[in-house]
Amino acid sequence: MNIWVLDMDSGVTLLYKNFMNLPVNEDLVSGLLTALNQFTVMEFKQGIESIDMGGLRWVYIPDKDSNLLFIAAGGKDTKAEMLRAQLNVIKQAFRQEYIEKNGEWRKNWNGNIEMFKPFKKKIEEFHSHWIAAETITTIAEFFDILGIFQQILNLLVNVIEDHLSSESKSNIYDRIDKMFHRFSNLKMVKEHPELSKITFSRDSGFNIISINPNNCDFMLVEKQIISLISSVVEIIKEEIGHLSSLDYFVKTNIFEYIFNNLNLLKELHLEQFLLQLFLTKQSN
Repeated sequence: MNIWVLDMDSGVTLLYKNFMNLPVNEDLVSGLLTALNQFTVMEFKQGIESIDMGGLRWVYIPDKDSNLLFIAAGGKDTKAEMLRAQLNVIKQAFRQEYIEKNGEWRKNWNGNIEMFKPFKKKIEEFHSHWIAAETITTIAEFFDILGIFQQILNLLVNVIEDHLSSESKSNIYDRIDKMFHRFSNLKMVKEHPELSKITFSRDSGFNIISINPNNCDFMLVEKQIISLISSVVEIIKEEIGHLSSLDYFVKTNIFEYIFNNLNLLKELHLEQFLLQLFLTKQSN
């Protein structure tokens, strides 16, 4: 598996991490990959999703908000769905580390790609987990669930940061801090250490994508993350009211994200849960 993070317009490689040796120059490959995607966008009005080329399977995931293109290459025996799920986890982690934290990061970026090199360690961690878990047939679904829930949590942080008063923001964060303190002391968390990787801080927000799928009970983790998201949404609704919450959920593009990913959410049986969570009024 090899990973590229590219600027969609220029084709500049922000980050490249290889686990396979390719007999070509990585910069030439980057230019070719970007050009292929630009060609399909111009000619067919949509980018490449996956392609078999040069004895490898390639998967593309564009991120229009940041104008970045995430690409993964694996052996031809690698399922495109699996490769896409893993790449999506990398994309979410990269966004959280360099984009969500820094806002208008591109305006402040001086073109030095050295700032992205530390992220290679994170990719190595993910890769080691995935190698160990290759025999688990439901791993792709698990990655999809983690990616969706991480993005929902990121959007909820945007609601709090971008739309609420300082007082409401402080009240909500105080309640979330207390909730995580209780969570960390649960016997269940001590018995299942991977749950302790569900974290929150006021500086960096929520993080659930560091969980090692090889060391956890999928159903247990999903249940706890669903409980976490439900609690955060209810805390927001209790603080500012149902109608104001709906307004900010719309403005922060939560519903747009749900509808743009509706097919995947249906496959994962999450669409009804998310729509009810954000649309319905909390019970008294």
